[in-house]
Amino acid sequence: MTRKTHLVIQSERISIVAPEPSEPSTSSRSSSRSPSEASSSEASTSERERRAERILDAAGELLVAWGYGRVTVDDVARRAGVGKGTIYLHFSTKEGLFLSVLMRAQRRLMANLVDLLRREPVTVMPGELIPHIYRWAHEEPVVRAALLGDPETLGVLARSSAELVGELIAERLRVMEAYLTLLREHGLVRTDQPPEVVRYSLVSIFVGYLTTESMMPAEARPDVAACADALADVIRSSIETSRAPEATRAVATLAAELFDRLLGLLDKEIRRRQSI
Repeated sequence: MTRKTHLVIQSERISIVAPEPSEPSTSSRSSSRSPSEASSSEASTSERERRAERILDAAGELLVAWGYGRVTVDDVARRAGVGKGTIYLHFSTKEGLFLSVLMRAQRRLMANLVDLLRREPVTVMPGELIPHIYRWAHEEPVVRAALLGDPETLGVLARSSAELVGELIAERLRVMEAYLTLLREHGLVRTDQPPEVVRYSLVSIFVGYLTTESMMPAEARPDVAACADALADVIRSSIETSRAPEATRAVATLAAELFDRLLGLLDKEIRRRQSI
């Protein structure tokens, strides 16, 4: 018989262990529960989810107000009205907590992109899609605070995300590869360079625009709208080759399905963290 595994939450890490053979399976326990026990379990799960949402709300508010470096887990606990230990029931580290805050923001972006692609197919083009994400990063308070407010924060969260949500990141990369493949197959982006080179160029252009702001004095920075327009021009001239309406409609339909799949994975990961 295959032994199932479950998560054990500790103060500093999440580990996976196998239960003792004598432990009854989840399905057998569930089937033997009375209606009142099932109702109580559902209420308990709902309360855990509400508590996790309250913690994430508090963490997001403090991130915007103080910046990542100044916020401690104690601060978040006080703001959320829970004990510090309760924070660690849901999030194994400070980095894990703030990654969850950013995942909620990313979930909003993905939902917006799926809707946008279905309403306006031309937005599937990199010169439209990437500037849209750039503007969103500046308009979404927690993203701006985490990624644009402190140059060190991006590196810290990037390292932590590889450890805590590595599969989600891997799927995001697969989605991006599939998106660019669709564009190539429909003749919408250049094909005279290997796909990985085009992908690298696109990411480098976007990240360069996104991170340069924190390196420049405020008086030397153009406004966000001007930067987004310039970003669009650079991407169109360096990567795009066509905007044929029939092709953009076809790719937009397929890309919406790709992003919707990623949206589903984000939902699943967020729910998993809320229900721990």
